[in-house]
Amino acid sequence: MKLRSPTDEPLHIGLTSGHTLVIAADDEGTDVPMIFRREALSRGAVPPGEQIDPDPVQNTAINRTELIRAALDGMLDGGAEDDFTADGKPNLRKLGTRVGFTVSREEVDAIWAEVSKASEGDDN
Repeated sequence: MKLRSPTDEPLHIGLTSGHTLVIAADDEGTDVPMIFRREALSRGAVPPGEQIDPDPVQNTAINRTELIRAALDGMLDGGAEDDFTADGKPNLRKLGTRVGFTVSREEVDAIWAEVSKASEGDDN
């Protein structure tokens, strides 16, 4: 699958596995191997010739948030004890593996607050 950067700058992608890729901003696009596609798409990469949204940063944040939220829901449903730390927070390494990109504690904590609140509401 060929993709191109959503801006005039190349899109640099680094995975938790250590693999890296640079997606060019040119109209031809870059051949993106399967292992990079989820991260590339979550960061706004588009197929060559497709219209680019004028605010890729906003769309990227929404895509990342939705991917993290879905992974957190899966961790809650999965019941694997090492998915969470001793203090009940999501294990960042396990979560990063599920979503396919590195996540920060601040980013996850904000989404976790919403997910855990909704999960508590479902129990009532």
